[in-house]
Amino acid sequence: MEQNEQNKELLHKLNTIMHDIHELEAINTDHAYYRTKQKIARNNRNKWIHKLSRIAAILSIPLLSSTLILGYIHFKKYEIPTRYAEITAANGSIIKYELPDGSIVWLNSGSKLSYPITFTDDNRQVTLSGEAYFDVTANPEKPFYVKTTEGITTYVYGTHFNVNAYQDNPYIETILEEGKVNILMPHNKSSEIKLLPGEGFFYDKDSKSYKKRNVDTYEYTAWKEGKLIFRNTKLEDIVKRLSRHFNVDITLNNHSKKTYRYRATFSKESLTQILDYLSRSAKLKWEENVSEQQPDGSLSRSKIIIDLY
Repeated sequence: MEQNEQNKELLHKLNTIMHDIHELEAINTDHAYYRTKQKIARNNRNKWIHKLSRIAAILSIPLLSSTLILGYIHFKKYEIPTRYAEITAANGSIIKYELPDGSIVWLNSGSKLSYPITFTDDNRQVTLSGEAYFDVTANPEKPFYVKTTEGITTYVYGTHFNVNAYQDNPYIETILEEGKVNILMPHNKSSEIKLLPGEGFFYDKDSKSYKKRNVDTYEYTAWKEGKLIFRNTKLEDIVKRLSRHFNVDITLNNHSKKTYRYRATFSKESLTQILDYLSRSAKLKWEENVSEQQPDGSLSRSKIIIDLY
């Protein structure tokens, strides 16, 4: 009996082993190997993708920074501050100068002209203090602007004209010799005053008003040739021009309270010769004080006092 029980248990174990063998034989080892290989490959690919993503993220930071910097430089270059140059005509001198665009300018005694070293793509703009004659190179796409300290702006495209904007003058003058000129007023930039050849524009600084009239242009432009031309000019205005031309301080004491006007042309005459001419039609006397040496070694300007009786 006991022996039979042992034989049954042994038979059961044998059947279990045979069942396991059949199951193992039923497994497709090639398919299992292929699926296992795919799973390993997929896991490895995911690991590489993760690593590459981290590397790409790290590399994108300097790339983005470089792109931003290059873009900033590209657009910032148009905001580089404009560099200016300034030319000055010393008292008693006249200078001729060529601007970057080829335009020619004559500066009268004691005048200053400020201009950009390189003109922009939109316009050519200069700032004048004093008097200058302009021979502007024609460029219909780039207007030429002359700004004055009082806000009067003259602009052209290519022409010949004179601007007188000395600070101690009661008027600002623009005289057109050739071409066309447009003038912008300081209090009304939308309105333009146009000049034709032979016309003059005269702006009164005190009243803020202006006049436009026909003029003898040579009277206003001959100074660039070293000439002084007066046409029905007041003695007070003549004295002021002589002071600049000869670089002397002239004081006029008009004791008679009369108004004297002159018509004359001077080219190579000395100041004494001119004063002699003026005294022929008016009772005037003058006294000259010669230059004196200053503590710094320089010489003071000569002084002339004119008494008109």
